Amino acid sequence: MSLEVNLFTAVIVLIVGLYDMAYAFNRRYKSKKGGFGPFMVLGIIFTIFGIYLLIRYWMG
Repeated sequence: MSLEVNLFTAVIVLIVGLYDMAYAFNRRYKSKKGGFGPFMVLGIIFTIFGIYLLIRYWMG
């Protein structure tokens, strides 16, 4: 089974992951309730998956 990866999709997933991590990092200082964990976990997952998609795109 061949996985064809679109460069646009890989870049968007990477940007969303980095945005989620930045949002979680800024939320840590602004909010006393918490909510840092879920956004950071999603950011890490999206960032790793975005890097994986970029590697798959460049490998052909």
